[in-house]
Amino acid sequence: MFASLKRYTVERVVDAVAASAANLSDANILRICRFLSRLSPAAWYVGALAAVEKYVAEKHAGVEAARRISRNLSAHARRMIVRNFIVNALIEGNKVRKKFYDEEGFSAPPMVMISPTSVCNYRCYGCYADGEDWKAELPESLIVRVIEEARSIGARYIAFTGGEPFLRRDLMGIMERFPDLMFTVYTNGSRITPEMLDRMAAWGNVQLSFSVEGLQAETDDRRGAGAWATVMHQMAECRKRGMYFGFACTINRKTAEAALSDEFVKTMIAAGAGHGWYMTLMPTGPVETQDLMLTASQRYWVRERSAEIRRTHPLYLVDFINEAWLVGGCMAGGRKFVHINSNGDVEPCMFIHYAVDNIRDKSLREVLRSDFFRKMRAAVPSDGREARPCPIIDYPDRLRAAVESSGARKTTPDAHQLVTDWAPYLDSYGAEFGRLDEKHVLNPADPELVTLRSANPVPVIPVGVEVGKRYGPREEGSTPEHATSKSGGCGCA
Repeated sequence: MFASLKRYTVERVVDAVAASAANLSDANILRICRFLSRLSPAAWYVGALAAVEKYVAEKHAGVEAARRISRNLSAHARRMIVRNFIVNALIEGNKVRKKFYDEEGFSAPPMVMISPTSVCNYRCYGCYADGEDWKAELPESLIVRVIEEARSIGARYIAFTGGEPFLRRDLMGIMERFPDLMFTVYTNGSRITPEMLDRMAAWGNVQLSFSVEGLQAETDDRRGAGAWATVMHQMAECRKRGMYFGFACTINRKTAEAALSDEFVKTMIAAGAGHGWYMTLMPTGPVETQDLMLTASQRYWVRERSAEIRRTHPLYLVDFINEAWLVGGCMAGGRKFVHINSNGDVEPCMFIHYAVDNIRDKSLREVLRSDFFRKMRAAVPSDGREARPCPIIDYPDRLRAAVESSGARKTTPDAHQLVTDWAPYLDSYGAEFGRLDEKHVLNPADPELVTLRSANPVPVIPVGVEVGKRYGPREEGSTPEHATSKSGGCGCA
């Protein structure tokens, strides 16, 4: 009887908040925040809700973003976001994670990222998954088991990447089994049918993040002719159904200016995107990516420019590496998420191709206890700012120490580059960005920084110019029947 009463109470709460969200006036936003603050005693959430009140008073662009998104959503989508994201994930999930912390002495991740397949019908240059066993796929039963284990430790947010996740015909059925969880799928959009969108709209708990590189020229350059048109079509279809969706964009030297231009951001807003992820191209995969990575000075420009976009445009935008301070630093190693690749190897994140355990052999809880993951969590900076969060490009010595001292094995043929061949370059890169960041802390108005913020500080590599030597396993003629071998992109960001 108590359980039934609790469910009834929760549903009444969901209905009340969702009804208020249909009209996000300033008064309703404040009403929702105060109501939710009473539901959760967690200091982090109370602080976050207090920040929302501050943004309302300041007329921050993020408040208008919330209104814009709410207007685009169906009533069912609004209700499911309140139910699964706010109540199940943030409030109820936090209680389970608190219990996990009391038992284990460290926090459980709120999100688990899974690559159900490495197969992709596109071929992006610099794709982080390019060195993986591209024919590998996780069994459906194993994916279900992982999701059930994730839910049991308080992770109520599941992300699918790849490869192209929707090349898995069973993915829809897997998501349908878990109506109480939130799912994000990073996709190129090419394998989504109207019937699939109808089903996802009916569920209301699937958020699609469409992979783009900027506008049409940049997207088609990396992903193949027609990739941009495909994404724009699918965004329009999602909007017609009142679904929540966003975009994911890998930033490199060829695309930085276009991806952070007002034109691109306004195009995404007009298309109905609610959020945007900017992913800095990382030195991983079987491509010599130093020629594609942002320089340290360009990365500083991207950091400042993305913050400016968030202040001035009604879009929830996160610069995945540079703004890790939003979630307390690097999320890898189980702090906020883990990545399970298509072979079942449990990696600290999708960019670190090292593991000590395979999910086929151990439970998720057991994997998180490993010495490797403990050392990865300890490698996260704790300077209070976390403006340099990444153990790959900010503190590569910490990554090397964690890999070497824990006996982690590489999960792709070329992963050793991070700790061997590219170590001198990454050390130098991290030191140079650290110099710029330290100067920013001391005096943001320093003439060098003012110059860097004024414009993209490195020459742009023209679209259409090949950069980076490909020597990976995805060679012409080796592509499965349901994929193509054209030069293009991948389903992941």
